[in-house]
Amino acid sequence: MKNILFALFTTLFLASCQNTPTEDSTNDSSDQKNVATPPASSLDSINELLSNDELNAKKLALRAKVYLRANNVNAARIDIGKAYVIDSNLAVVYEARGEMSYLLNKGRAAQKDWEKCIKIDPKNSNCLLSLTELYITVQEYEKALKMVNRQLEIDDKDPQAYFMKGIIIRDFKQDTGLALQYFQNAVDLKQDYIEALDMLGVTLANRGDTLAPFYYKRILDQQPQRWDVYYKLGAYYMNKNEENRALEAFTKATQINPADAESYYSMGYIHLTLRQFAKARDLFTQSINARERNYKAYYGRGYSHEMLGDIINAKKDYQRAIKALPQYTPAVEALERISK
Repeated sequence: MKNILFALFTTLFLASCQNTPTEDSTNDSSDQKNVATPPASSLDSINELLSNDELNAKKLALRAKVYLRANNVNAARIDIGKAYVIDSNLAVVYEARGEMSYLLNKGRAAQKDWEKCIKIDPKNSNCLLSLTELYITVQEYEKALKMVNRQLEIDDKDPQAYFMKGIIIRDFKQDTGLALQYFQNAVDLKQDYIEALDMLGVTLANRGDTLAPFYYKRILDQQPQRWDVYYKLGAYYMNKNEENRALEAFTKATQINPADAESYYSMGYIHLTLRQFAKARDLFTQSINARERNYKAYYGRGYSHEMLGDIINAKKDYQRAIKALPQYTPAVEALERISK
């Protein structure tokens, strides 16, 4: 049984190390910033300013940025085009055009625009940080480090810059300890910095640090409906063999998000370790109901059936697991075992 549980646990542990639970997941991030329409106050105020100054390139570029936040690319493109014709040597025009290119997944074009922005205005924080983010995304860490250090020379109290530098140090220098210091700097400067709090929680949880729940709970104090944070909290407690706390957190996650297949799976795994096979079977079923393409839940339910003496249904679930992921060795071996 130890080998079988290890196969289940390995899959679960890898999932818990991610920033969000995923397996063909289509859930949107809870901190997505795009909105359906531009903020009325911002758009109205800029429109009012433009009504008497229709050829103001800076105001056109600023309105374009508002449109981009609303995913209204067509309106933004018109304003950016007008602004560029009026004044092609204005940093904010390249700032806005870079944002549009980035939104359209045109990274090289965005890079050129933001570099031009910085050439015109070397202290443009938006372009420096945008370039930092772009370089992190394409794993050009030396360039990213150069950009973020320039921003910190301009403003050594910028929480976003510290957060980005932490990511660079973690991924480029492989120095988790130093990265944690930068994430903490970001939180010290901005107490409600959700992304930094989350990164602190995830990083500390991966190290087995007892401070991880503290940061997760700080997020939940601000955003109590963050089911994904409850999942991470549950995964932390489970890795610490604190089953009751883990079950409590996973249960809360599923109450907020009944489609949270990972939390159901995790609870099923815990009940397997407790040899409560009927309860485990039911929880794996809930995980499958939440996400049908779910090879590990089929495997877990198959093993639960097997332990309950239901070989027919065990065989069916092992076959379903293999169909979902043909190279999933534990299910292949289980099917061979019960077919002898």
